[in-house]
Amino acid sequence: MHLWVVRSCLIVCCLFSFSVLFAQTPGQLPPAAPEGTVESNAPVSTDSSQSGAETTVTAPDTSPSADPQNPGKTSGSAAGRTKPGAATTTAPYVFPTARHMNMYWLKNTIGPKALLGATFTASWNQWVADTPSEWAKDATGFGQRYGSSLLDNAVNTTSLVWISRATGQDPRYHRCDCAGLWPRTRHAIQLAFMSYNRDGGLSFSPAKIISPFTGPMVTRNTIYPDRFDSANAARGGAYYVAGSVGWNIVREFIWNIW
Repeated sequence: MHLWVVRSCLIVCCLFSFSVLFAQTPGQLPPAAPEGTVESNAPVSTDSSQSGAETTVTAPDTSPSADPQNPGKTSGSAAGRTKPGAATTTAPYVFPTARHMNMYWLKNTIGPKALLGATFTASWNQWVADTPSEWAKDATGFGQRYGSSLLDNAVNTTSLVWISRATGQDPRYHRCDCAGLWPRTRHAIQLAFMSYNRDGGLSFSPAKIISPFTGPMVTRNTIYPDRFDSANAARGGAYYVAGSVGWNIVREFIWNIW
């Protein structure tokens, strides 16, 4: 059991060293606006009666106005009225730096999510699915299943980060800035196949389609018994895609982490 776990950890360390080589440099990132800068759309009027180039900025009236149809109520601006239960963002979107991408890789490779996920997968494969059946149902067999699950996740995450960097996309999950059960659920499903670009727009993500199959393709053709092949790897990748949809829904409605 210990040999399988140690072998998997060594492979993870090697993958991390390669991942750092692909780190983005600050020159690849778009220039960010200075912190605290706020754009204003307020009209600017020039007083011609004053000498020089003095200007007067007229700010929009934000005080509530009386409702002509109901004198007892006042109506504020549309921006001041928010719907209850809306999932709102508190900061504008910022594309991840090289450090953020490396930390994302590290947390998703050997962090709590990876360790707990490997424990669940190994337990399921040993006591429920009994796969691979050639591996015993003892500590040694659990170590084999646990190590292969860790390796699956490590290869998947590394592929996700590498391809995302190559395509200039953000692999991280961001909650929807919207309200309602269906809009937020749709957003969670979309983020299993789409990623944010540098400008904050969503587009199709090759990384999120390819990466779930890379880990099973490696393990099924190497450390698994000989009867496993690429067809088994394709089925394993499909399970990872379905799992990513479910995990996005958890992060959207329950716990926004990793």
